[in-house]
Amino acid sequence: MLYGVSSGNGNDGVSHMFADYYVKTDDPWRLARLALVSSFKDEWKERALNAAEVDGESEYTISAMILDPLDEVYDEESGSWSESNGAWLIVEVFPDDEPREGRPVYDSLNDAFESADLALVPTED
Repeated sequence: MLYGVSSGNGNDGVSHMFADYYVKTDDPWRLARLALVSSFKDEWKERALNAAEVDGESEYTISAMILDPLDEVYDEESGSWSESNGAWLIVEVFPDDEPREGRPVYDSLNDAFESADLALVPTED
């Protein structure tokens, strides 16, 4: 099945009309985690994967979110970044019938992502 991938944040939202790219896969949950992790530099990828909250339904939208910046520490008095601003990073994966012209289309997860990211984000049984 073809899925669109878009990213944004809690302030600006995420567009389903203008996907960043498209991937053909039978594992949209892994696609959501891979899309989130691949947006980070190597030294932050594992921490991003551990901080990610993934939820949704593959027939509609799967969201992978990181609520607060990974390099920030908050105390109870000041509150968290997401309490004031919404999620820090959101990646959404949604089914699509046809890709928008000019956007990249990948035939598989292996084509879309680097081998190191694929190794970091395993297929869940």
